[in-house]
Amino acid sequence: MAKLGENVPGILDKAVDFMASSQAFMEYLKKSPRINRVPEQIPEEKAALFRERLDYYRNLYKPMCEQEESESES
Repeated sequence: MAKLGENVPGILDKAVDFMASSQAFMEYLKKSPRINRVPEQIPEEKAALFRERLDYYRNLYKPMCEQEESESES
């Protein structure tokens, strides 16, 4: 049996990932302005993870017209 609190780091990483995904998707839907600050609910040691995942999801949720433009420039 697992010790109490043993899974907390994994759960925290998933919560940070979910927050980054949610922010990027709201930006994609134009329901939230594009932010570059880390929400205050995220611990300082997870700030880099949030920024990394936010960049990943912003690229994932990029509108198709923007993707086609960037590919044609290459």
